[in-house]
Amino acid sequence: MQQLQTGSDLQQHVKGVLIDDTDPPDSYSSLGPFPGAEYAPYAQKAYLWNPAGAANNGLVPARAWFPVPFFLLTPELALAAQQRAAHNALQGYKQKKQYHARLKLAMTSSGKSNSSACIWAGTCKPLGGYSVWSAIPPLPAIAAAGDANRPIILVVAQTDSIDQFHDSIQGADASLSSLMVLLAALNILQGTNAAASYTKRVVFLALAGETWDYMGSRRLLYEASLGSNSTAGVDMSLIEQVIEVGQVGRLSGPPDRLSKLHAHSQKGAGFGNTISMIAALTAAAAEEASVAQVDVQAAHASNPGIPPSSLMSFLRINPSIQGLVLTEFDQAFTNPYYASRFDNGSTINAAGVASTAAVLAAAVHRLAGGDPTALKLNMTVVGQVISDYMSCILIPAPGYACPLAQAIMTPDYTYDTATSARNYAPKQYIGVLQVVPPSDQLLQSPWGKSNLARFVWNLMALGSSSSGQAECDPFEQTCSAGQVS
Repeated sequence: MQQLQTGSDLQQHVKGVLIDDTDPPDSYSSLGPFPGAEYAPYAQKAYLWNPAGAANNGLVPARAWFPVPFFLLTPELALAAQQRAAHNALQGYKQKKQYHARLKLAMTSSGKSNSSACIWAGTCKPLGGYSVWSAIPPLPAIAAAGDANRPIILVVAQTDSIDQFHDSIQGADASLSSLMVLLAALNILQGTNAAASYTKRVVFLALAGETWDYMGSRRLLYEASLGSNSTAGVDMSLIEQVIEVGQVGRLSGPPDRLSKLHAHSQKGAGFGNTISMIAALTAAAAEEASVAQVDVQAAHASNPGIPPSSLMSFLRINPSIQGLVLTEFDQAFTNPYYASRFDNGSTINAAGVASTAAVLAAAVHRLAGGDPTALKLNMTVVGQVISDYMSCILIPAPGYACPLAQAIMTPDYTYDTATSARNYAPKQYIGVLQVVPPSDQLLQSPWGKSNLARFVWNLMALGSSSSGQAECDPFEQTCSAGQVS
């Protein structure tokens, strides 16, 4: 790939590339050693967070331009291509009749256009998606006296990943492990009555598009600055603490008591003090979440600061926010397949994800002012919740044909004309923004949304509607104000 970018002689002879990745490499990332370094709130832009990306030698495959098309072959097509290539080689490439691959697709020459020109001309569409947030206690339609100024704890997770082959992305550890933790922690806290006594409001935020220059978090902050209806009820100036769940899918689960979650914070004058947040996580892991059998410790002091994360967007707006990123790694990513199609469900430890969710829920409960003794954790139940999520958003089959998704939404599917089968396999690439809803009401409808966005939206709405409010129907748009956005 690097040779094709720089070798004009090679470009003259190669018209397309077929890729067989049946046997994955030991490590591979489609991003560089420090993804999003330009947004880091510190000067060490060359720090090695992503070891798998160091081998790219400056090339970022997920964003690089190549002079010829690349095609990722299915295992069946890869085997057929190998056999035909071997036949051509045995003939010495001298026979008039040889096997060949016919590549047919439309491409825009980079010498004549770029993405901005393409969007302006209307020949392509911009990347885009939908982030989802929900609050506990739910935002009332009319705020009570003093309620409008309640401090906010923001719990954040990303929802998608990246690779040069978009349809193959799963993002199991890179994003889905953190999303499942966020949803499970919300599920735990919604299942108690403790939120009514909270002195702080907890907002759970699932951000889309973060692998593309943190577009989800930056857009959220932009809309909040404009007073958009999509952020109505959440005053960004009231955000006191941010806990972002990062890569946690490879964390060892019970009975390995030595498993550790690492809490990363930003050092330096002007940044928020996170001592109380780390203390809450540590205490939660040792006490009410002790059944999770996982420890929490502050990340290594030699780290320059927080790893690549959505928290960077919030610190750029307000550095004084107390912010943590909770991860499975300490000084560098332990996922050898970060931001690649090889980051799939086979790399995920469900027990570790469940343990992280339990610790997060207990810590947030403490930070919000809840009584630690009022929160009872059942790891069997938490484990089943994680298992349900995995079968829907991580495992290709059943995918969104899973019972949970079928119960809360009508998922989209692709149709296999050869087998007449419906395919509900999840896709974790943000894709292009097909339509912009013409009204705020349609913004909250399932129209034009991905299966993942609708799945998260409905789960959050389902929990919000269980707190004594009217049932939340996403198809009729009857959710009460403040239930979900």
